[in-house]
Amino acid sequence: MDYFKIKTIDDFTALHNGAFPNTSEATKVTFYQSLKRIEKLYGNKKLPDLQLSFLIKPEELLNLLDKSKYSENTKLTTLTNILKLCKIIDLPLIQYNKWLTILKDKTEERTKNDNENLKNKLKVLSDFKDIKMIVYDKANNYINNDVSLSDYKDFLILALFTIQIPVRVSNYVNMKVVDDEIYTNDKDNFLVVNDDGYKFIFNRYRTSHVLGKKVLIVNEKTLQFLIDKWLAVYNKDSQNFLIVSQNNRRAMNGKQIENSITKITKSIFDSEMTIDNIRASYMKRIADLDPDFQDKLDIANILGYINPEVIDKHAT
Repeated sequence: MDYFKIKTIDDFTALHNGAFPNTSEATKVTFYQSLKRIEKLYGNKKLPDLQLSFLIKPEELLNLLDKSKYSENTKLTTLTNILKLCKIIDLPLIQYNKWLTILKDKTEERTKNDNENLKNKLKVLSDFKDIKMIVYDKANNYINNDVSLSDYKDFLILALFTIQIPVRVSNYVNMKVVDDEIYTNDKDNFLVVNDDGYKFIFNRYRTSHVLGKKVLIVNEKTLQFLIDKWLAVYNKDSQNFLIVSQNNRRAMNGKQIENSITKITKSIFDSEMTIDNIRASYMKRIADLDPDFQDKLDIANILGYINPEVIDKHAT
């Protein structure tokens, strides 16, 4: 371990990138940023000056993290990358296990807090039906009145996850709009527009390698009207992408879509909700209705899950 005590952040980053050559650029940057964060926590002391003492005294670093203003996600990311650092320098097993236990405990604590937050939200909106009806009620304002592109976009995104089955965010990233199924392929996701209405074709999503192509018909007239106006009035210059950002008219990424949801739910429900919150509320609703196994399987599959038991976990 003494060999590594004089190593800089750049040195450790090079070691990390060599040890994990197939990891994404974003993951490599996150590792680097976590080490920079440790230096900041210790009053901007450089890593060689710290002599890796924080690995031997985890309580000290945890105390600094707890007192910091970093988000819980950032704190967990920091701990995750400390564990990677432990692997890189081959920290003695007894110390490595300490960090492994710390990460496990913190992750479980975060999950518990997230579940409690979700329960609190569901006390206000205890049924997906309530969420859906509120969105229905607000929809006429957007269909019949002129609103800004940004406001309409945010509401349309909310409608996609509430008026119909709330699939994963990634299902809508880079989704293309075509006017005939002949223009689709088996690699991308599409909204097919025709005289009979709309249907979503999902070829690319988290579990698509197992479940294959999924089709979701847009049966709700309100959602059809919202999409009609979006395509005819607001989204005319987007190179055929369904969900586009206001500034560059390019396809929105997952983070931008999630931000739109938290923004519009804060406005409509007076409480921010994430797409995961909405999906959990939907699954709770389905579980309470007690569908048979095949129905559960079909619903779980379109939600992006392989096992229908995930729905039962949300039952009261």
